[in-house]
Amino acid sequence: MNKAVRHSYEFGPFVLDPGERLVRHGAARMELPPRAFDTLLVLVENNGRLLEKDALMRTIWGDTVVEENNLSQMIYLLRKALRDGEDGTRYIETVPKRGYRFVAEVRELEAGEGNGSGRGGVQEVGVHELDAARASSELEAGVHPGSAPYPRHGGNGLENPSRSAGGRLGWVQGLVGGLAIVGVLTLLQAAGWKQKLFGGVGASPIRSVAVLPLQNLSNDPNQEYFADGMTDELITDLAQIRELKVVSKTSIMRYKGTRIPLPQIGHELGVDAVVEGSVLRSGDRVRITAQLIRTATDRHIWAEAYDGDLKDVLALQARVAESITNQVKLNLSAEESGRLRAARVVNPEALDLYLRGRYAWNQRNVEGFKKAVEYFNEAIEKDQNFALAYSGLADSYTLLTLYGEGAANIGEAKAAAEKALQLDDTLAEAHTSLAAVKILHDWDWRGAEQEFCRAIELNPNFAQAHHWYGNLLLGPEGRHDEAIAELQRAQELDPLSPIIQADIGFAYFLAGRYDVALQAYQKVLAANPNFLPVHYYLTKYYLQTGEYDLWLKEGVENARLAGFPGEAEFLQQVYTQGGFHAAMLEMAKPAGSSKFVLGSDSRQGSCYSAQANTLLGRKSEALNALDDCYKWSGTALIFLKIDPLWTSLHSEPRFQELLRRIHLQ
Repeated sequence: MNKAVRHSYEFGPFVLDPGERLVRHGAARMELPPRAFDTLLVLVENNGRLLEKDALMRTIWGDTVVEENNLSQMIYLLRKALRDGEDGTRYIETVPKRGYRFVAEVRELEAGEGNGSGRGGVQEVGVHELDAARASSELEAGVHPGSAPYPRHGGNGLENPSRSAGGRLGWVQGLVGGLAIVGVLTLLQAAGWKQKLFGGVGASPIRSVAVLPLQNLSNDPNQEYFADGMTDELITDLAQIRELKVVSKTSIMRYKGTRIPLPQIGHELGVDAVVEGSVLRSGDRVRITAQLIRTATDRHIWAEAYDGDLKDVLALQARVAESITNQVKLNLSAEESGRLRAARVVNPEALDLYLRGRYAWNQRNVEGFKKAVEYFNEAIEKDQNFALAYSGLADSYTLLTLYGEGAANIGEAKAAAEKALQLDDTLAEAHTSLAAVKILHDWDWRGAEQEFCRAIELNPNFAQAHHWYGNLLLGPEGRHDEAIAELQRAQELDPLSPIIQADIGFAYFLAGRYDVALQAYQKVLAANPNFLPVHYYLTKYYLQTGEYDLWLKEGVENARLAGFPGEAEFLQQVYTQGGFHAAMLEMAKPAGSSKFVLGSDSRQGSCYSAQANTLLGRKSEALNALDDCYKWSGTALIFLKIDPLWTSLHSEPRFQELLRRIHLQ
């Protein structure tokens, strides 16, 4: 890389100057780390040509032996620096299993051209290189025997990993993190622009953030669960801070693998800043990098890298969260600070199984929940004191119950949640799960409310706690304004969640505000026409409004999406032949007698029978069916007190007795 240089190269808004070993972007001077600059120069000089990986590595590193991942991390760093892919602009193309090609148009500039003389006398200024550049320097030290290691930034107290005889970092497979360039300080400061761009003294405070999905840098797609798990844990840690609004994982996962501009993300999620980062796992070593970026200006505020043993990874995540709170100048309470700094050491194998379980759980389907149960149980076998694994197990059993897989699961959920709290009573997730089972298993509404309130106290940003508090407790008790307020808070924290939006609609429906409920349902369907819960809610809506043709349409769609095409066809046939009355007569049949049962357990038909007999005006038959429904699965009657479907039965003593049984009277 020492040949004489006579030309500069221009591509897009950039000028690459080999003589000064820098890249200019307008007035900004981007001093890339040495290996990154060498990589870019080789690509640009061979514009349009495919460069094989081996040849490219020999050109850049010479005789020094490095791994292929070193090259891929240099490419990643360059793409971040050039904003490759934003606004449809591409610079570096990856040719799978072969190499890379520079695809942007390149123009050679004669000596002196493009160095500022023809650009209005651009003033050359220095730059501040953030953590990615430091990480690159560390990598440089690792691949050059005898060179001094780059000091670790931030004083994290970790020793450098053991080195091989060749002086290389044994566990580092490549550069991690993104390059953040803050330039033009001298020129812009004179113009008073530094404060506007970088959030100086007059910048508005950051009070809301979204953690974008951390990038998996292992080059192993089977490690995606680990990166997603680390994203989840960082969100969980930040969410404990009362002064900071943190968007839930459900909403941020739609941005995984996208190149949506940060200002647009900030607008869609309603946040002041985002956290971007990456995770690299190699054996039992982990490195986490993070950058804090203000969304309005797309400007970096802070960047840092953290590395350590896999068993300490949860503590590393907590340190990342604490660093971010320091950057946004939040005052943590003693309890919040204590929770972040608490030592959390975990068996690496148990942690791995736990993250796999959470990955399966987040698929949000019965198959995923059952797989998650397997993973969480295996994690507990590895570490019987792993509170998070018990919490995950409780969540899985809770949702299996709510998804209609039988009431027996709720007992398992309660045992797991109680065990998690016995091991660590600061877990908001476990308090939330225990609150749900106190309702669904014990009908203990006051105890459940205490658990919900404690969960929110521990983690004010835990959307699930606000969601379930509004939907499972405040709504069924008829506390409509409070229920809607909690669900709206959940939506603020998880603005793209379809289930929260759907449940807000149901809360309005239960409060008698049908027009607002319909608007909420239509909003969900506009984004996701196949979202099953909304079609179920619409069947209840159209029953109440007497729009039976629309009720049929939604009922057929609900059965089809639930995986019961035969029942969907049967319902359509009965309605076509005899209308709504004939459909109700079929559903009103005793459990096991009707063909219309959306599930493998015929006892579920008693719940449908109770509804149909009520609509037909058969009070005695409806009450008999309600008793059977209660015996089959009491959870189906959680909204018994306030669902307008049952209004005609309110004066019946047997109905009042049933309300007393579930402690709603």
